[in-house]
Amino acid sequence: MAPDDDFDAVAAAKELDDLLASPSAKDDTYTASLESDIEELNALLAKKDAELVKANARADHANAEIEAASRRLAAASAKELEQRTRRLLESFLPVIDDLDRAIAAAKPIADSADVVEGLGLVRRGVLTRLGQFGVTHVPALGEKFDPLRHEAMAMVPVSDAAQDGRVIDVMREGYLIGEDTLRPAGVAVGKRQG
Repeated sequence: MAPDDDFDAVAAAKELDDLLASPSAKDDTYTASLESDIEELNALLAKKDAELVKANARADHANAEIEAASRRLAAASAKELEQRTRRLLESFLPVIDDLDRAIAAAKPIADSADVVEGLGLVRRGVLTRLGQFGVTHVPALGEKFDPLRHEAMAMVPVSDAAQDGRVIDVMREGYLIGEDTLRPAGVAVGKRQG
């Protein structure tokens, strides 16, 4: 601006006010277009938010199914391992039975004291090893017959009422693993005669 030009600030402000006070049709169309675009964008954003909520719900459901399947698989694996361990431990029980029979057969022989002692040591060693896995011997002789701990292999007539329903003889020793029966004792049960 040259120094001789006069600038009228009041006139410029009035001109600006006039322009702003009387919007043109072009400005109204542009504003309406912007408002329409904003509404479309808001609708699109709401649709995307709803889709995101559904996708998150599907993902949560899939994660829950994966976790449930993992728990089922872990439980099945643990059960399979327990069953295999039980079968393995149970497979050693006939060895103890054989040692018991060998000890019983050798005891009456006068010169077999060392053999009986050696077999007894082996038997105790095997029982100690099995004990490290929770296997314990359950004495049955004289006990009240318990179908959870004993397997009746014979009924023996008894005249004493106190012997009725009690284990009179043990044919095969019984063993527990923890609190569960690993192998029931094979027993003869007293049955009082009339």
